[in-house]
This record gives sequence, structure tokens and C-alpha cells, in this order.
Amino acid sequence: VSDTRSVKEDTSGDILAERIEQKGHNLLYRNLLRDDKSVLVAQLHQWIDDEQVDVIITTGGTGLTGRDITPEAL
Repeated sequence: VSDTRSVKEDTSGDILAERIEQKGHNLLYRNLLRDDKSVLVAQLHQWIDDEQVDVIITTGGTGLTGRDITPEAL
């Protein structure tokens, strides 16, 4: 979750994806979303409703600014 990064600059996401796959898990989706509660909630609901998804891992959007709303969206 970020208002300031693109997928190209998402190094922490790259590390997470690599470690997930190294441990033999399937990474079904990877998405970089802006700090917008309704967008986050909609994406989470799509993944929750997907029977292939067992776990959702999020990173970012937990800073101290008013834009960082990931905890509220969860």
C-alpha cells in the first residue's frame, strides 16, 4: 500500500514475493494499491471471496500520516 511507490520501486514487495515462492508457496496475486480505504476494502473482499486464496499478506500504509489507513481498512 503506497501513495509514493510504483511496482518498479517496490523492493520490500519483491523480497516478500521471493521469500513466499522460495518456501514453496504459490503467489496468486500481487497488487500495489494507493492509500484509499474503499479501494483497499474492495480488493481485500475480492481476495477473501476467491477460494484459491488462503492467506493475504499486506505491507505498507501503516505510517503516521493521515493517508496511511491500512489498519482501518483491515
